[in-house]
Amino acid sequence: MTKLMVATVGLVVLLAIPMGASAQNLIALDAAAIDSVPGKTTPEKIVIRSLLQSAGDVVAARVSLPANSDIAPHPHPAGKVAIVTVLSGDFKIGLGDKFDAAALKAVAPGGVIVLRDADPKHFARTGNGPVELMLLAAPKASIAPVWLGDK
Repeated sequence: MTKLMVATVGLVVLLAIPMGASAQNLIALDAAAIDSVPGKTTPEKIVIRSLLQSAGDVVAARVSLPANSDIAPHPHPAGKVAIVTVLSGDFKIGLGDKFDAAALKAVAPGGVIVLRDADPKHFARTGNGPVELMLLAAPKASIAPVWLGDK
C-alpha cells in the first residue's frame, strides 16, 4: 500500500469510531429552558440560578429580576469582584449605602458592570420588563486587570 492509501484508510477508520456523547450532544438552552432550571427565589422575587457548585471561590449565576423593581443596596461576597453582564431588559445601577434614583446609571443589554471588592454597596432598578443578568464573582487576584480599570 502507498502512504496515501494507508493515511486514507486510517482516516476512514477514525471517522467510523463512535464519538463520546459529550461531543455529539450540544447543550443549548432557549429562554423557556433557562426559566425551567431550578433556582433560589429571594423575597424580592429575584431568581438566582447557580451555574457552579456553591463551595468554590468563584460564583457564577444567571439572575432574573422582575419588572418595575427597586433592588435595595446590598454587597456582593467580601473579597470578590463581581462582573455582571446585562443580557436583556432595562437595567439601571448605582453605588452607595442608600438607594438614590439620581445616582442610577443605565446599562444596556450587552453592557458589563464591574463591582470591585472595595466598592460600596450597590442598588438597582428595572424598567417595564424583566431583566436577565449573568453574574460572575471571583477573588480579585483571579480577575484580568483590564476588568478592574488597570492597563
